[in-house]
Amino acid sequence: MAIRAARPRQLSRSLDFSGVRIETARLRSDRAITTFWRWWSADGRRRATAAIDSGDTGRVVPEISSLIEAIDPGLSWEFVPGCEDVPHRLTVTAAGVPELRGAARRWLAAAPRADETWSFADLREPVRGCAMYFRDHRLGFDDAEVVVDLGLSRADVTVHHPAFTALTGADSSIAAYLLLDALCGEEQVETWVGLIRANATAPGVDAVPLADLPQILRELAADNTDELGEPAWQILHGDTDRGPLVAVVRVPLVALSAPEFDRHVAVHVPYTDVEDGGLPGSRSLPGLRDLEDHLVERLEGNGECVGAESCDGRRLLHFYVDSTTPAHEQLRVAASGWDQGEVTVTVTDDPGWRKVQHLRV
Repeated sequence: MAIRAARPRQLSRSLDFSGVRIETARLRSDRAITTFWRWWSADGRRRATAAIDSGDTGRVVPEISSLIEAIDPGLSWEFVPGCEDVPHRLTVTAAGVPELRGAARRWLAAAPRADETWSFADLREPVRGCAMYFRDHRLGFDDAEVVVDLGLSRADVTVHHPAFTALTGADSSIAAYLLLDALCGEEQVETWVGLIRANATAPGVDAVPLADLPQILRELAADNTDELGEPAWQILHGDTDRGPLVAVVRVPLVALSAPEFDRHVAVHVPYTDVEDGGLPGSRSLPGLRDLEDHLVERLEGNGECVGAESCDGRRLLHFYVDSTTPAHEQLRVAASGWDQGEVTVTVTDDPGWRKVQHLRV
């Protein structure tokens, strides 16, 4: 099968209880976020400041760790120097796990305003310095090189570092990810980097210094931004066992672009004017466009359409919506008036945006 855009997945209807489980976990997480900020306002801020100023951060690490783990055990946190006007920053991050991006963003949204001592973030900023330490090994930034495989909207990166030879198991992969975060910042890595590989052997002639990667990612971001500074749209073409496929997708297709939209709604729309290759003809296209516009309007900001696939007489619209709202039911009702066949709607809790990763190329 020759493919330039991955073939559409067969999606199954999710059980209603899965949504109940996700919503219960989210409510528990939100209560833990409230508890954290109540503790911070009551005594945590004072204690954290005193611990840092005295050089004994271990005095507050266990308590903060416990409070953050209550939000989600997979979250990571750290104290880092802030800017000149605000000396300290507390960062709580998803640490590269897309499914945790929403929890980290909700923690930040509930944070107090930055003051003269503290600011808050849910993404690691690029670090200043020439090296990082991992498992007691020094990883010099100047010793690292990368091989970058550029796609339309993502870069797969192989990281080469001689110190990887001293690491075992998955540690070299973790170190490679941390090196990219350190040089590029977490936002750039999560948004534009796809696969990350670690390699301790000498790189080939196509390797570049790790220090060049931030500029490569900035150029990739610019290529995927329109003249108004908004996310661009890509047209993808592929061949499947059901015939030609054409997809139109918004980039970047990553959870970080809208972490509050954690539920995937697949709207399957049949059309009657089918060209020889299975794509919509001129008599169906206007109606399909009007339907998509109508569905987006009904969301009222509680979700967005991030892509559409057309193949074999059907169009699959990919929506991501806020699971705490009735947005998925609004889409179901709004699509029921389609006059070219029966529309089916599949709802899946998907905070990591896994359902559209086959379209991230």
